[in-house]
Amino acid sequence: MLERPVTGGAPKKPRERADVVATLPVAAITAALWAAGVGLVVIGVLTSVAWAVSSRGADGISTPLRASGTIWLAAHHVPVDTPAGPVTLLPLLLLALPVVLLVRAGRWAARITSLSGRNDAALVVVAGTAVYAFVGFLVAEVAGIADATSSPQTALLCCGAVALLSLSAGVLVGSGMHRSLIARLPLLVRRGAVAAATTGAALVAAAGLTLLVALALRFHTVSSLGREAAPGVLDAAALLLVSLAYLPNLLVWALAYAAGPGFAIGGGAVVDPFSVSGGLLPGVPVLGAIPQDPPPGAPLLLLLPVLAGMAGAAALRRRGRLDIVDEAVVLLGSSAVVGVVVGVLCWLSAGALGSGRLADVGPDGLVVGLAVAGLTVAGGLLWSLGAHLLPHLPRRAWHA
Repeated sequence: MLERPVTGGAPKKPRERADVVATLPVAAITAALWAAGVGLVVIGVLTSVAWAVSSRGADGISTPLRASGTIWLAAHHVPVDTPAGPVTLLPLLLLALPVVLLVRAGRWAARITSLSGRNDAALVVVAGTAVYAFVGFLVAEVAGIADATSSPQTALLCCGAVALLSLSAGVLVGSGMHRSLIARLPLLVRRGAVAAATTGAALVAAAGLTLLVALALRFHTVSSLGREAAPGVLDAAALLLVSLAYLPNLLVWALAYAAGPGFAIGGGAVVDPFSVSGGLLPGVPVLGAIPQDPPPGAPLLLLLPVLAGMAGAAALRRRGRLDIVDEAVVLLGSSAVVGVVVGVLCWLSAGALGSGRLADVGPDGLVVGLAVAGLTVAGGLLWSLGAHLLPHLPRRAWHA
């Protein structure tokens, strides 16, 4: 039996370099089609179920399918053109669906192809982005509901941008290249990332707290507007789903309010901690949380971004002490990054709901980003200065 040949045949030869490269476009195309297909199926099923239980259920299956295409495009922040004007105020929560799917697709493509360098990663990302953008173009050509359509050219650009960023993140994580990139970063940059992440998490908590307090104080008004807008059970369920989809937008608006600049609410109305100026507010239930007059303690909300900056500085010092100049530079850089991210989120959370009173809704990204950066860096520098000075104060007082 020892002389018998080993079963299973000859050992497999390692794949040649040409074979590996040949599979990269196939994996990229497969990953892009999978991400687009799963996203369309998920939104299509939800839209079809909602359509079936509504009063429009007898219109035929083609109507919800075309509507699901428009919703899928809206998830990529593709503007929807309507007879009343463009709709660019789109829910941020829907954006999470294509981003998660594309990141998972990029990770799968990186693992299945055994990437060996940046050129391989770039090939997967570029090929996958091109295919995904073309799918968005095709969906825009056939989607639409009640004269609400999307431009195929805009869909090509928006879907391509989402795919480029998400696939890049997925490929970097799936191939393990992110570890080498992080290891090559200077120490101050890595420390700044920690401070920025901590500050960002504190800002999210501050925005959530602000939103919860506002809803609690004006709950009666919000519930009354909700009953008027959705008298039936199914209408109330649909209104709840729409409100959840726009929850990230509301969190960004709450952060803009706490930072000071506030946000526009249409018809010339501006809401900030110091005043509520302009015309009447739209009859949207969740907007009933906006007070008619600023509460007496509303300006104190500006302390929340300052405290968030202090939290970032505290997390920075827990990673190890730095020279006071280096620590100040790190805090300035991390606050600048946080301000840019907040500005982009403000830009994504704002937009128009037609060309009437709701043509300009949401915060100004540039103003809010500058305000958040200034308040967080003030809190961070204050904490850093106190941490460097306080340990020496008792010793100086003793010698005096």
